[in-house]
Amino acid sequence: MAVETGDAGGASFAPFAPYDGVLMLRLDTQTPTGDRTYYVTPFVTDGNRMFVFDEPGDRSDALEELLIGNRTTISSASTGELSISAVGRYPTSDEEAWARDACSARFFYDQALQDLAQLGGLVTLTPEI
Repeated sequence: MAVETGDAGGASFAPFAPYDGVLMLRLDTQTPTGDRTYYVTPFVTDGNRMFVFDEPGDRSDALEELLIGNRTTISSASTGELSISAVGRYPTSDEEAWARDACSARFFYDQALQDLAQLGGLVTLTPEI
């Protein structure tokens, strides 16, 4: 799956494209129990969606609880002032297959991150419009 672009008033648009080469994201999420900040490394984007992975473990649903249905502001020190608001949802089966393969390929040099890509929880973030 290549970077997909949308048409916003005639201009090509891929809101998450600037995060493609970034190594760590900051996710500031508004939840019913209060605001939370989460830093994440294993993620990939196709330009229109951000796919965020979590470590399997005792609380393997923690990322899902944090992001699914909640408003999240995505930022990174690497992108300066740029931030994008998004909402988390479960990925479709096609999105999940693509994201897991893309994450394994992106982090080919790190076995632990490849394992996360195959075994960890996965959430899709889509931009708020």
